[in-house]
Amino acid sequence: MTPLQATPARRVALSGVVGALYVVLSLLVAPIAFGPVQFRVGEALKPLVIKYPEVIPAIGVGTVIVNFFSPFAGTLELLFMPLVDVTGGFLCWLVARRLGGFSFGTYLASAVYALWTAAGVAVVLVVVAGLPFLFAFATVAVSEVVLLLVGNAVLVERVWRR
Repeated sequence: MTPLQATPARRVALSGVVGALYVVLSLLVAPIAFGPVQFRVGEALKPLVIKYPEVIPAIGVGTVIVNFFSPFAGTLELLFMPLVDVTGGFLCWLVARRLGGFSFGTYLASAVYALWTAAGVAVVLVVVAGLPFLFAFATVAVSEVVLLLVGNAVLVERVWRR
């Protein structure tokens, strides 16, 4: 079933499952899910927005839930970061659509999402931890790019192409 053929109930169910998986996979590695060097396994789900844009809000809600457990929990983590994830998801979907959804386009779209997220996290770390922006951006960008490109390879390129 293509995304356009999915019923509203199926789209809501998919969003709920993706949001819940994002929370579980991210909290599974909670000690390293926060801070300047972070690795949230749930981030690998983000490229699903390329095929299923209806999961974009689910990623945002998942971010709120995960960030309740952050040592930096506050306005930036609970309002700004979900907004970063939702806008990043939309940018990812848009880039993939503009480039026709081909392999290069999906990888580029995933990289854009990863770098957008890394920039948002860096802003938070500058404000709450006093870290230099470029340091925070670089350390978060490494894990974001790796996770989203792996997520793209597994979830978008392999599953979608079936």
